[in-house]
Amino acid sequence: MPSNTYDLIVLGDDLAALVCATLCQRRGMRTLVLGSDRPARYTLGPHKLPIEPAMWPIGSGSPGDRVLKELHAEMALRRKLREPRIAAQWVAPDMRVDLGGDRLAAELAREVGDAAEPWLARWQRGSDLARTLDALLAGEHAFPGVGFFERREVAKLAEAAAAATSAWWQDAQTDPHAKLWRHLSAIALRHPSAPPAAIARAIDSWRNGPPSLRGDGDAIRELLVEKLTTAGGEVRAGKVTEASVSWGKLSGITLASGDDIGAGQVVASMPPERLVELLGKKAPKKLGELAEGAKIVGYRYTLNIVMAEAGIPEHMAPTVAVISDPDGDPAGDNAFSIHLGETDDAGRVVATIAAVLPSEGPLDADKLAPKLAALRTGLWKRLGEVMPFFEKHLVLAHSPFEATQPHVPGGRGSYDVPKNLPLPMSPVWTGTSSELLAASADTGAVGYVTGLKNLTLTGEQILPSLGTEGALTAGWSTAKIVCALAGKKKDYLRDEVVGAAS
Repeated sequence: MPSNTYDLIVLGDDLAALVCATLCQRRGMRTLVLGSDRPARYTLGPHKLPIEPAMWPIGSGSPGDRVLKELHAEMALRRKLREPRIAAQWVAPDMRVDLGGDRLAAELAREVGDAAEPWLARWQRGSDLARTLDALLAGEHAFPGVGFFERREVAKLAEAAAAATSAWWQDAQTDPHAKLWRHLSAIALRHPSAPPAAIARAIDSWRNGPPSLRGDGDAIRELLVEKLTTAGGEVRAGKVTEASVSWGKLSGITLASGDDIGAGQVVASMPPERLVELLGKKAPKKLGELAEGAKIVGYRYTLNIVMAEAGIPEHMAPTVAVISDPDGDPAGDNAFSIHLGETDDAGRVVATIAAVLPSEGPLDADKLAPKLAALRTGLWKRLGEVMPFFEKHLVLAHSPFEATQPHVPGGRGSYDVPKNLPLPMSPVWTGTSSELLAASADTGAVGYVTGLKNLTLTGEQILPSLGTEGALTAGWSTAKIVCALAGKKKDYLRDEVVGAAS
């Protein structure tokens, strides 16, 4: 017999999972989030270092804007935003562009002269097309669609968006400067092979520079967890070892601790193949098909650098996109970002370098270490080109994904590394299903429906090439599906409904 029963159990605590759980709990579904023990930050001595940085899409009409409004959290997030004089920069060979406010036109004119005008015209066209995606990413339907009529309606919009952005991208290739956009989108989305619709969305966010957050990506997690638990939801760590299936439904789960928990519905933020392993012979055929519809194209890598503030160049923005070779692949040390934290009381700054390690499929364990070492070496060299004096002021350098001790220059002490490190890197997915790609403007990889009546997917595999916006869209869409299955009324996410649950 179950020791406890919930209306909804969410397996996973990434961004999509927390968005889904928080919206469902605030609508009145008794919700439990079962997360992992994967930290959002880790500690080396006095330094709190991020596992991954985050860039938050907050524009009007965006998925982030919708989620914030529905949770009445606009002001809470605004307090976490930093407002530097220069919002962001990108650095490429013989080019540095400062972003923020209305700087873009003047900056491009300074850098490329008369070529700036046609480039800006194509940029504006891309921005206009990016805004048409609001109807898909922040509309009333789940994206990608679920159910016959919704799928048909959403697919029409998606196919039109894909055709328009593909034509725009083909035209953009005639502009020698536009090839930088492929790298800028890869950096913003943490994805090396984004389709034209995602590229348009990403470069639109670069016009004014993506906003940076105090407290890195954990700031968003803290906000969502606060909203979830305040409304009565629960978050706990727990590893699922068994799932009970009866009459085509997942009726309950068993944890490694031995607890049996009943569930009205289950949302899983994990790859379908992991669910197939968990369910064994009970796994429906649909899950296997979903697993075949996505493949790994890379892994997200982070390198943290702690240095004295004097090692930061004057007027360096909190977010910097670095493009080493516009003609090369937009991954590895050829396209990465630097995220600067705020100066602490000791005058030290954490610079978090975020890159994608390209990979055709899963990496063998014996090949991983040398590939990571080569990536770290390349990033170190490129970092010296952007911040020439960082090594002179270096305190330590460390990656949470490598089984190496922190690099401390000159043998100036050592640091105890937490026992749960190194962590596995998060994979970067892309879709292979022609049907799902067509229904998602080529941005989707996995659908929501699993073949079990009350088991729904969410997470980074749904819309992997849309970055944070993809996770936000997946979380909202899954919440919509779950509440519909639970018999909640269609307009459950209206502001007055959510507000009444506050």
